[in-house]
Amino acid sequence: METNPVRVFGNVLRALREKAGLSQRELAERVYCSASLISAIENGTKPAKLDLVKRIDDALNTGGAIIKAWPITTTGNYPSWFALVAELEKEARKIHEWELRIIPGLIQTPEYARALMRAGRPLDSDEKIEADVDARLERQEIFSRDNPPVAWFVLDESILYRMVGGNRIMRNQLIKLEKMSEQTNIVVQVMPFTAMNHPGIEGPLRILEFPGSDPVWYTEGWYSGRMAETKDEVSSTMTCFDLIRASALPPTESLRTIAQVREGRYEQADMD
Repeated sequence: METNPVRVFGNVLRALREKAGLSQRELAERVYCSASLISAIENGTKPAKLDLVKRIDDALNTGGAIIKAWPITTTGNYPSWFALVAELEKEARKIHEWELRIIPGLIQTPEYARALMRAGRPLDSDEKIEADVDARLERQEIFSRDNPPVAWFVLDESILYRMVGGNRIMRNQLIKLEKMSEQTNIVVQVMPFTAMNHPGIEGPLRILEFPGSDPVWYTEGWYSGRMAETKDEVSSTMTCFDLIRASALPPTESLRTIAQVREGRYEQADMD
């Protein structure tokens, strides 16, 4: 029995397409994509994006059936507890994120992401690790599209000192933080060691805001995550984020701190 969720979805799409009496090329023409993409989706070698699935649903007149089947494909690239978050990021107009453990996935370098994954998954194949690194980098494409979201990252200062992968990887990661903070739609702040009495010690926090729909908040731990959109919880978490942000260094000073740590701790990068 086929258990790969992306391939299962491809089988469903093929069955619905054939029932509608359309070839792959005919369906591709109706949904404004290439026949090779339809083939790859049906063969399970490439997951479909939601906007394309919506067009396919209209073209095949499935009454929303294929849209309801689509979420299983997200677990092919992400852990089940994070799959929906990854999709919601694509639609968010504002992203607020607090982290006290590691650099957030949306602003990681490939090498940093790879080192993190390998450290926590020593038995996984190189192919699996690389597929997940690619999936993480794909999430970052939201910042290079037209109309990118506004993103606000607050990072605990300890993250800058926590070695992941070696000097060179850390140096390049901090350089990426500095470059991203120069974008007008991205703010990076550092929570200094000296900050006291802020709610960030409770754990990581992410809030996503959308045009025309209610915001959601998300937090995660070992092999688990929790998302909610109730107004009271979102309001409470937004207050917590505001307090965290208020306790952090201003953006300009944060950028200076990142550069100082990079220069003082990782400038021997060529020696590791």
